[in-house]
Amino acid sequence: MSCMRGFYPDKSEEELQAIKEEDFMPWLKFYVTAGIRSGQTFPTWLTEFVNGPTYIATSYPRYCSRGYAFRIHDERSTRPTADYEISVKSGDDVYYDILQEILEVRYPGMLDLRCIVFKCDWYDPVFGRGVMVNKFGVTSVNTSRRLQYYDPFILASQAEQVCYIRYPRVTRRSDPWVTVTVITPRGRIYGVAAHDPLQPTINVPVEPTCDLALVVDFTQFGVVHSESEEEEGEFFEDSDANIPSEGSSSSDPENDIM
Repeated sequence: MSCMRGFYPDKSEEELQAIKEEDFMPWLKFYVTAGIRSGQTFPTWLTEFVNGPTYIATSYPRYCSRGYAFRIHDERSTRPTADYEISVKSGDDVYYDILQEILEVRYPGMLDLRCIVFKCDWYDPVFGRGVMVNKFGVTSVNTSRRLQYYDPFILASQAEQVCYIRYPRVTRRSDPWVTVTVITPRGRIYGVAAHDPLQPTINVPVEPTCDLALVVDFTQFGVVHSESEEEEGEFFEDSDANIPSEGSSSSDPENDIM
């Protein structure tokens, strides 16, 4: 801006900003092209970017980015969810809108750069006329007022998802004011933990460890292993097997015959 102010000393800040938005891309292309001719080197992505995108863009009905699932607005849809309501911050101002189109712009070249842009229908961001905040901190948007100048495109990385909820009116059902609820991206949890984290916050030196053998060879200690006793087999005969039972006689069988 300081360089532009030197060329346009009589212009105001708003006029300089308008000139910058209108003439920045032609100036950047001229700067890079003239620098290459004079022997300067620029990144490959910059040289491909200043040449501009192709004239054909690809349209998508849905796009997922940074934990958000965006979907274009369709008046005929009967889906219970509204993934087409988004917002974007620009300095101290917040713009609210309806997502109309999701476009992929490609820049021809070696890197094949691709850029996702959203085409939106913006509401009036002027505080008190298009946006208001009540004493409870609830933000409301007037859906009957639109942005006065044409600037519909933003980068997909700039968009945040919100949800518009109408007031439960009884007499004024056509109230254009709706409340704004910010959607938390999937995979992110905000809040204060009720318990201390299990991970310690201090570092304590750990004593060195030694390796122990799982199997110890006792032969190196002079241990003599005795022969193992015969294992009792399946048909092991007890030493008391020859002792007669109560029902048998201890006399000689021949005497019993006699």
